[in-house]
Amino acid sequence: MNNTVPIIDLARARSGDSEYHSVARQIDAANQHIGFLAVVNHGVPQALLDEMYEVTTAFFDLPEEKKLDVLGNRHTSRGYIPPKQRALARTRGIRTPADLVELFSIGLPCVPDDPWFQRAQDLGYFAANQWPSTPARFQEIWESYFGEMTSLAFELMQLFATALGLDKHWFDDKVDRPISNLFANHYPPLTSEPEPGQIRVGEHTDYGSLTLLYQSDTVGGLEVFLDGTWCPVDPIPGSFVVNIGDLMARWTNDRWISTLHRVQNPTISGAASRRISFPFFCQPNYDAAIETLPTCLEPGGSSRYATITAGMNVSGKTNVSFDV
Repeated sequence: MNNTVPIIDLARARSGDSEYHSVARQIDAANQHIGFLAVVNHGVPQALLDEMYEVTTAFFDLPEEKKLDVLGNRHTSRGYIPPKQRALARTRGIRTPADLVELFSIGLPCVPDDPWFQRAQDLGYFAANQWPSTPARFQEIWESYFGEMTSLAFELMQLFATALGLDKHWFDDKVDRPISNLFANHYPPLTSEPEPGQIRVGEHTDYGSLTLLYQSDTVGGLEVFLDGTWCPVDPIPGSFVVNIGDLMARWTNDRWISTLHRVQNPTISGAASRRISFPFFCQPNYDAAIETLPTCLEPGGSSRYATITAGMNVSGKTNVSFDV
């Protein structure tokens, strides 16, 4: 593991109040400097992580026409998106060729039948998921994983609140009905020379409060931009890479930074250059008002940003990324 990214041990945080606050201080320091963490001892079962890889690899191995049975669209982040349909660098106003990645994504598996969720669906949130008929247990495993990620993100948001000098539960009612999305990023083997400036995922910052990324392979490619240099973030077996997004930077009045990152093309070619990773994009409740946290205002200082909702934030950036 490149030692650029601090390692956060959740077992320590769960062992008592003193250790909890110590870990929170570590998170605050990391998010002020780099905005990236590596979380270990998180409690997500390794068997589930292995099953996610197995069924997702099997899905991406299907013939293209079978994957197109669950073709998604740019507005919902549900279903399959073929390669070269998105260019994340365009969210930063940089015109690049499309990214060398294909995607599958879902949102909340079971949407409650109540007025708040009905209103959210009327506005375009919590769209129905699309599920392939094969491989077997695909839906079951993905729904289980989504639940684990939702719980882990909620726990991290409580640590974030403590790190920011807030009550541990400050974010609870702002992230208890989140519009989060789970993606699988499949980077097919490189079989031809990329276009000039074309990489697996172009430079970008994430949109939301935090991202949980699982990457277990040794191909690598994830890089963060620090002090004018692209630095690799190598996988730690069984860990999650956690980074904050633009919305959290906005919430903290830029006390915490949303760091530029990308996925570079591999130095190897052929079948060995294939890569799959699982980013879970934690987004707060669609109607959560994002305004500067009280602990992130200097005495007599002012907010750098106007108030925005979490839903407005993610919708605008998603639309720009698919402008290819």
